[in-house]
Amino acid sequence: MREEQFARTIRLIGNESVESLHRKTVTFVGVGAVGGFALEALVRLGVGHVRLFDFDRIEVSNLNRQILATWPVIGEKKVEVAENRIKAINPDCVVESFDLFVSQENLEDVLKDSGDLVVDAIDSVQSKCALLAAVYQKGIPVVSSMGAALRRDPFLVRTADLMDTAGCPLAR
Repeated sequence: MREEQFARTIRLIGNESVESLHRKTVTFVGVGAVGGFALEALVRLGVGHVRLFDFDRIEVSNLNRQILATWPVIGEKKVEVAENRIKAINPDCVVESFDLFVSQENLEDVLKDSGDLVVDAIDSVQSKCALLAAVYQKGIPVVSSMGAALRRDPFLVRTADLMDTAGCPLAR
């Protein structure tokens, strides 16, 4: 562990907790707007192994909302841009990247080595539903981002168990 890099996190949550984060694996399904920010935050916090799944490329229309999107990487694969960014932040982080559209057909392979947590940041409703059903059946912890597109009031964002959802049609 690069103690100097994580010194402030160590002061906040303790050395043992940071060492525990270094041993964690998080699978990100989607590294666009939500997935990119979640990825960067967890890598900066000290997660030691990430698995990235996304089939898309960086586009000009991503510049206003995606942390990975910058002019020099327009047209590049999101997973490659994400891997390079992670390595620039923490060279010790193990990164596996897969240029793949996650669907019902390949979920077994995606979840085979999912690790300690899955971050669902998928745009496709069918893929999102298939992923959530699969992680639920396998007992894999998941954090899922639901429909917030075109909504403008950040004070309406809520966290809840998916089974307790009432307001979001996608989550319901």
